[in-house]
Formats: sequence, structure tokens, C-alpha cells
Amino acid sequence: MTTATAGLTQIQSALGKDWTELRSYIRETLDSEIDLLNKINEHLFLSSGKMLRPLLSLLVSKACGASNPHISRVCAAASEIIHTATLLHDDVVDESLYRRGKITVNALFSPGASLLMGDFWLARSIRLIITNKCDYRIIALFSQTIEDLAEGEMLQMQRAEDCTTTFEDYKEIIYRKTASLFIAAMCTAAVAEGQSDDVVEGVREFAYKLGLCFQMRDDILDYSSSATDGKDVGSDLAERKVTLPLLCAFENCPEREEEIRSLIREIDVAKGADQTRNIEIIKEVRQYVLDNNGVQSAKLRLNEYIATSVDSLSVLPDTPFRGYIASIAKILSM
Repeated sequence: MTTATAGLTQIQSALGKDWTELRSYIRETLDSEIDLLNKINEHLFLSSGKMLRPLLSLLVSKACGASNPHISRVCAAASEIIHTATLLHDDVVDESLYRRGKITVNALFSPGASLLMGDFWLARSIRLIITNKCDYRIIALFSQTIEDLAEGEMLQMQRAEDCTTTFEDYKEIIYRKTASLFIAAMCTAAVAEGQSDDVVEGVREFAYKLGLCFQMRDDILDYSSSATDGKDVGSDLAERKVTLPLLCAFENCPEREEEIRSLIREIDVAKGADQTRNIEIIKEVRQYVLDNNGVQSAKLRLNEYIATSVDSLSVLPDTPFRGYIASIAKILSM
């Protein structure tokens, strides 16, 4: 298997102990004297995902020569801790009972526990960065990302209220709520390795496009013919979110755009609302998207972004690690 077709397992193996020891390092970072905190931590460790952000962070470090492995590990760990903190908060906002097929802290313990754990993980990520005397640019990147994550969610809520999301709004939302943390994970690794501004900017451009692709792919799954990858079909529409497939359908069939937006405004997002009408609306909107090639058009945009993102990696030395980074982008294609 070449780096062009490498899967995540092979990529993780290529990192050796830098990868296998990362989980232990994160556990140590989050250890507490409070038994309940440690109990919830253990639940989170057992239900963790692919850890793409720290994986990409370590790959950038390796591609740049891995001359500062300790700070690179700090950056990788911080990216995963911040990501998990945002999920803990998201599960309360979205009232989620399950994530990745596992029961959420929100459901297993309480919404309050999930909020407080998110705060705890965020605090520990900040302490990790500061106590290890990270470069001020690393601190700035992570702090900006935490701000972007919150603003992205708020902008999405604001647009969902009146269903006015445009392509420009959509890109801004997914940049802030998704791409920003990919940027922080990868750019902090480049900074830790002492790379030039040109290299950091090239890494940023790749991370930006990769983050957009990651969210685009997730949004496309909301219109798939069946529930896959742990996402319920129609879950975004149920929250009045206008995402890429619907925007592409508007572009392909503009004469019904205002009618469809008006329908989405009728969706009752209140807790305990009668779902009968909501289900009818979601079904009609989804059919509109499918009938007007919204999903196919969205996939084309996704694949175009993936192709152009890989070009940005030319700033890195031509090593297997650069190939592994490109492979992760290609895994997202549909």
C-alpha cells in the first residue's frame, strides 16, 4: 500500500510510539483528584473517535523534521482535548443522547456534568499549553480557535432562526466551527518545529480546506439515502440548518428557493414539539434536494476542495509523512 492510498491504521502505525503514547499523555493531562471527574474521563476515553486532529498535528511535526517532539506532543494533545470539550458542550446544546454510537455524558450523567466537563477539559488544555511554555503564536492560535468555535455555533444559530444562510454564510460557519481547529492543530505543529511563515501559511491553507471538506462531508451524509456513519438522516434540517446539499439545490432550482426556505421556517425546534408536521417538511425538503441534484453537486464541490487542498502541501518536504497527510484528505472524498 502506498501513501496515496494509506488508511488511518497504517498512518497511525507509521507514527510509532508518538501515536501510541499520546493517549496516555492525554489521560495524564486530564487526571483529577475528583473521582467523578475521573469516572467521566474514563467514559470519554472509551468512546473517543479517530482523533484526526492530533493525528494531523503529529504528521506535520514529522514532515517538518520532528526536532521539537515534546511541544509537538503538547500541541497534538491540546487539539484533541479542545475538540472533546466542544463536543461535551454541543451535546448539551443539541440535547444529544448518543455520539459515535455511545451514550453521551449529557445522557449518562447530566447536562450540568457535560457542561462542567467541557469547561474542565478546556481549562486543562490551556494549562497544558501555558505550563509547557509554548511559543506565544501557539497560544494565540489555540485561543483564537476557541473563540472561533463559539462564534461559529452562534452564527449558525442566528442564521437558523430566519433560515437566511447563503453560501458565504455557510463557509464562514464551517470555517469557524470546524476548520479553525484543524488549522490550530496543524499550524501549531509547524510553529513548534520552527517553520517559516511561508510553510505555516501553506499548512494553514491545507488545514482550512480540509476542515471545510470534513464538515461538507458530514453535511452531505444528512441527505444520504440511509443513516450512515452514526448520523441520523435529516438531523440538520430538524434544527433548521441550511447546509451544502440544500444550497446546491437552491443553485440548481432557484425558482423554489423561497418556498423551501419558508417551509424550513415552519419547523418547530421547541423541545417536546409535535413532530408530525416537522417530519412532513423534512421529507419534502429532502426530496427537493435529491430531485435537484443537491447531493451530487455537493459531492463535486467536496471533491474539488480535496483536490486543491493537496496542492497546498507542496510547502512541506516530499516525505512519506506528507503523503500520509494527503491520504487523510483523500479519505474524505465521496
